[in-house]
Amino acid sequence: MRIAVIRFSSLGDVLCTGPAVRGLRAAYPEAEIVFVTTGVYSDIAAALPGVDRVAVMERRGRQFALDMERVVWEGPWDIAVDLQGSPRSQRLLKSMKPVRSASDFPPRFRRSMLITTKIRFGAFQDVPKRMLNRLYTLGVGDDGGSLKIIVPDEAVESVQDRWGGGLKGALALIPGAKHETKRWPGKYWAELVHTLDPGRAVVIIGSAGDVSKELSEALKGREKVYNLAGETSLIEAAAALKSCSAAVTGDTGPMHLAVAVGTPVVAIFGPTVREFGFMPFRAGGEVLENRLWCRPCSAHGTNQCPLGHHKCMRLTKPADVLEALGRLD
Repeated sequence: MRIAVIRFSSLGDVLCTGPAVRGLRAAYPEAEIVFVTTGVYSDIAAALPGVDRVAVMERRGRQFALDMERVVWEGPWDIAVDLQGSPRSQRLLKSMKPVRSASDFPPRFRRSMLITTKIRFGAFQDVPKRMLNRLYTLGVGDDGGSLKIIVPDEAVESVQDRWGGGLKGALALIPGAKHETKRWPGKYWAELVHTLDPGRAVVIIGSAGDVSKELSEALKGREKVYNLAGETSLIEAAAALKSCSAAVTGDTGPMHLAVAVGTPVVAIFGPTVREFGFMPFRAGGEVLENRLWCRPCSAHGTNQCPLGHHKCMRLTKPADVLEALGRLD
């Protein structure tokens, strides 16, 4: 038996498929499970428990058509599940002609209504749970677990070779986000660093350019600083996070990566809300957010606050984060 799981992007969403993949593995222990995703997330998909193989596709242009043809010809497909819920993923699903199939479609209309009217139309589910529920007709159950990946030894060894044992027990800071309104102010990151125990190691996780000028200046005065921003692959970032005792983050993909390796998080939410389904799933840690009439203002964040004040993030102070970290210890 051959099963395909389709999820092209993004990092957090790929990680959120984990419980569904584990459910498929439990329901069909002898099957080959192939995860179909884009190249940037292939290592993360391969680390999901239950995945046997990854099929890499481009999402656009002529290459998408060529990759789709290749995946179709890897069949026949007994089961295919579309956990992307987009026109392209549906096109692929139909072309595969599986014997049985299931699809997950995000509640885009109700989410849009929540953004524009602030009215909750119906109940929202955590994304991993929603994906699981879509597979009920395939006999897939919930193992009750959180997100999870198995970090390969080579990623652990790569991080160990480059940064030694200094990351063990460190505090991970994840200051970046794709959209500006999801970012906690740089001066707050700097103030948080200044209030931390001077002997505590600090690790920066993210992409190159995620470290603000304020945070960069604050880090200069510390002895145990490991700036990994832009220096690791996604799977190496997972290995680094696994060594850390806690992580401070916004609503980002690396937040889910920390959850998947069992690192407790203090997550700062601003323009997005828990109804969107991306709160840390069944994980240790805390979510800090402010009750404001203007939340949510977008589904994924924007480049600037629509009202110009960015209170959803600015009202969460460094002292609040430090207090939450204290509750994790």
